[in-house]
Amino acid sequence: MIVKLVPSKGSGSFGGLADYILDKAHDATKIEEVAFSNCPYEDTEKNLSYIKSMQQLNQTAKSDKTMHLIVSFQEGEKPNKEVLQNIENEILKSIGLEKHHRLSVTHTNTNNFHMHIAINRIDPETHKLIDPWQSKKKLDKKAIELEEKYKLKKDNHTPNWKLAKDGIKQETTKSDKAKDTEIHSGMDNLLTWIKAEALDDIKEVLKDPKSTLEDLHKTLAAYNLEIKPRGNGIVIGDKTRNLFIKASDVHRDLSKGKLTKRFGEFKTSKITTEPLKKFGKPKNSYWEKYKALSDLKRSTKTEDLKLEKLSRLTLQEALHKKYSEKLRRVQTDPLINKKDKYQARQKINAAKKAEFTALKDTFAAKRKEIYSRTNQTSYKEYLIEEALKGDVGALQQLRKQKQTIKPNDNVLLHPEKKVKHNIFKSMISKITKQGNAVYELGGGKIIDKGDHLKLSIEKSDEAVLTALKMAIAKYGTNLDVQGTIEFKKRILMVSQKHNLKVCFVDPQMQKVTKEIIPSTNKGMSR
Repeated sequence: MIVKLVPSKGSGSFGGLADYILDKAHDATKIEEVAFSNCPYEDTEKNLSYIKSMQQLNQTAKSDKTMHLIVSFQEGEKPNKEVLQNIENEILKSIGLEKHHRLSVTHTNTNNFHMHIAINRIDPETHKLIDPWQSKKKLDKKAIELEEKYKLKKDNHTPNWKLAKDGIKQETTKSDKAKDTEIHSGMDNLLTWIKAEALDDIKEVLKDPKSTLEDLHKTLAAYNLEIKPRGNGIVIGDKTRNLFIKASDVHRDLSKGKLTKRFGEFKTSKITTEPLKKFGKPKNSYWEKYKALSDLKRSTKTEDLKLEKLSRLTLQEALHKKYSEKLRRVQTDPLINKKDKYQARQKINAAKKAEFTALKDTFAAKRKEIYSRTNQTSYKEYLIEEALKGDVGALQQLRKQKQTIKPNDNVLLHPEKKVKHNIFKSMISKITKQGNAVYELGGGKIIDKGDHLKLSIEKSDEAVLTALKMAIAKYGTNLDVQGTIEFKKRILMVSQKHNLKVCFVDPQMQKVTKEIIPSTNKGMSR
């Protein structure tokens, strides 16, 4: 479990944060539970208005009046409502804000079930702005305690400064961060592109004992790249743009020390041959389609709103003329006395008001429909929509980031870890922004990550059977199984019970097979 203090990106508006975590922009599609604490009303909008009014009682505070916390659980982990409430209360108590007004919302739009907490930092009694001392350290400490108390999966809560001090190498590298920023954007960063396009040729040069430094220069030049000194090290850069990365990030044998040891004094090259490939924006049909769709939505919205306004103003003008004429007739009719004229005008004005109100409501609904129909989505959301329709290519775009298998994960996969992007449309619950297809079953959950199926199944053999059938359909009858010994035994028992013709390549599975089959045969002989 991780408790993250999210820094404010703007004015610290409680209303703005509430709109975001309540997912108002997408009709609350990712919300599961909404709860207010220390607030007087049952109604959401009334509580929001109340919190905003309480914040207005302090007009001297310069810092943000709102705190945003995210409590995130490990993949497949979802505490029940009571435990979740206890966790929230203990977290707020650890930083002294347990009596403050707050809004808590759980989201299920990612593989990691998580809860957003928006907290009013204005003290409900003194109306002073509260800034908890060392809140990040306290939150990390409390997270460790809560993991132990509620038997949650444990995360690494060691802060970066402590890792560096203890001499422990951090796993998150600059290239990892670069990958995170590039995924789903339709663009590749230079390091990823070099590894995908040029690394094999670079390795061939490095493997050949007869190769020279000039051979390396020529190989890189074919991709419009050059290797050169920079500062105290060596970099690989794009020859036509100011883009470069550490050479050793591409391959460890490209460090300055190893190149000097192998080739002697490092010399640059002035090769001018025309490159076969260049780094740039890849031809991505999905990105182009998404941009075209976004542009179409934008132009359609502008045009439709113009037509809506023209139609609305035209009808309003016609109504004004219609009722002005009615009033004129009543006013100039000599046969109607003064009292009756007053009553007639009242009726006409009431009818006019009713018709204008109806017209206003009609066009308000029309504008809402236009905004809804032309609502801009992110590139990821576009790919998710296409993937849910069964577009394998869109799913592949979402899955650009390499998936990892943790030691405690129970998974089914191809022996050679081949990636298969097909989904089972009739069973799917959702697709996450990482491209993970989630299947909610009666007895658990199956997460399809392309190169493996991760199982989070409690007691349902039916769910295990479903997972096995899915794995066979995706990867064939030769399967690898990773996970606990109990999980492997269960997989084997279900496959034998339903006579699935599966070959498990894992040596431990073969050992388990020898243990289980004799006992099964004995049971049958009785």
